[in-house]
Amino acid sequence: MSKYRKRFIFKMFSFISLVLIALGFLLGQSFKEFYVQNEKEKLMDETSLVETILQGRDVSEMAEYVNQLYAESNFDMILFNGRGEIIAGTPVDVTKVKVATVNFSAIPDEGTFESKTDDSVVQFTKPVPTSNGGEVYVSFIRYAKDLNVIYSRIWTVIILSLLASLVIIFLTIYRSTKRFLRPIAEATDVLHELSHGNYKSRVYELAAPDESRDLGRSINLLARNLENASSGEAMQRARLESLIEYMGAGLMLIDEKGYVLLVNRTYREMFNIHEPSSGKLYYRVLPNEKMSQVIEDVYLTEKPNRKQSSVRFGINSRTFMVSAAPIFDKNGRVQGTTVVFNDITEIKKLEQMRKDFVANVSHELKTPLTSIKGFAETLLDGAQDVPEIREQFLRIIHDESERMQSLVEDLLELSRLEQDNYQLETAIVDVTSLVRETAALLHRRATEKEMTIHIETEDEVFIRADLNRLKQVVVNLVANALNYTPNGGNVWIQLEDGEESVQLIIKDDGIGIHPKETQRIFERFYRVDKARSRNSGGTGLGLAIVKHIVDLHHGEIEIESAEQQGTTFTIRLPKHG
Repeated sequence: MSKYRKRFIFKMFSFISLVLIALGFLLGQSFKEFYVQNEKEKLMDETSLVETILQGRDVSEMAEYVNQLYAESNFDMILFNGRGEIIAGTPVDVTKVKVATVNFSAIPDEGTFESKTDDSVVQFTKPVPTSNGGEVYVSFIRYAKDLNVIYSRIWTVIILSLLASLVIIFLTIYRSTKRFLRPIAEATDVLHELSHGNYKSRVYELAAPDESRDLGRSINLLARNLENASSGEAMQRARLESLIEYMGAGLMLIDEKGYVLLVNRTYREMFNIHEPSSGKLYYRVLPNEKMSQVIEDVYLTEKPNRKQSSVRFGINSRTFMVSAAPIFDKNGRVQGTTVVFNDITEIKKLEQMRKDFVANVSHELKTPLTSIKGFAETLLDGAQDVPEIREQFLRIIHDESERMQSLVEDLLELSRLEQDNYQLETAIVDVTSLVRETAALLHRRATEKEMTIHIETEDEVFIRADLNRLKQVVVNLVANALNYTPNGGNVWIQLEDGEESVQLIIKDDGIGIHPKETQRIFERFYRVDKARSRNSGGTGLGLAIVKHIVDLHHGEIEIESAEQQGTTFTIRLPKHG
């Protein structure tokens, strides 16, 4: 039995019990008054009858008659004289009756009732004339012990009836509440479950009365709507959590007191955090004071704030853009702060590379332009009249112009290769023939430096590639090997055929490169020996172009080198592009 039903039954039963007890008490009093009145009427009738018998007789005769009559009567009967003295009748304890206080001279002819306040004695007294013209007084008395028997019977009947009624009423209430309150209790339980988030709970409608069935349907409709809303909300929450957890930027949510509510996965990975951050003060979680200052300024000014901050990880350093914004409630009070961390290290590097690129291009163009302008001005100032000087200056101007043209062509070439929509013109290429053609093409330059190009290759090696671009790679690497190797040195070209890929190795025994510089060798305008590179006509873009071409072929390029020990470039290209 539910608590609600118990409380309802208890209250209803208590109320009805109080009403019935009150009614029983009133009914008992009514019966008592009715019985007392009935007894009084009997007393009056008895008294009238005795008066008829006694009136007109002398006192002695009256006494004799009274003594005879009280033995046959159901009442105590006493005959008094005018002074209140007992002449005849039932032997009684005068203290139990009100005779001593009766003023007999004031008793009317129709008689009078006297009784004690507790109704323990009921007495009716009436004057009776005697034969000598005087008056005596006859009293009929009924004692409580006679009335109590009747009263007890009345109260017994009332109490038994009351108890029987209460039992019947209790059973009726119990059965009724079981039928009508059980659906309500069930509905209450379902609502309780709904309030605790169990939206699958339902009311069993078939067992309920019509009114309760309508309530059950309404609650079930509410439960279904809540379940649908909860499912939608859960899905939205899951999406939001997934978005927050896997977004590209680090995220931190802080409450109004400065305690961390949430950090996402990106933030933990950014700063290599393995311990829980929730519940800690933000400045104990952030990696440096500068980041903490960004958030502190937001709380002080209640305005968004953003700053860059660098964090060192071992020997490396990364740069982050920290953006913080306050969260306001509907009353405009700050309820917390949202902080977003963007790793801008690569952006900073690209920005620096752009600046370096612009500076390098400007520098590379400025040098030949300055030479051209200087020699042209010298010729205009009169040097053109001297044939030997004129020819020398014009040759220098021509060489510098070719250098500028090569630089512009390499820049355009690199720009084309970096375009997203650039497509290679692939075909089946005989790499062995390509290597031999490259060696023949550069044979004259090698001969001028008394160098030897060694070719180690199989008879036929085929791959799918862009012939012109692949030739550009081989020529560039072999030319670099010739440029950075002293006279009398050697260059090796090795070609190895594998099942899935082809490996091309170009090695020299030249000046080599310091291991620290190998990481930057493929950057634009990066030169190991700037003077040697310029003297050889290099633009500083060749290896950057080589790297892009290899990447477009889905290949790999590696470099191994040491100072004065030569350099080895290893290229791996898939056979099928």
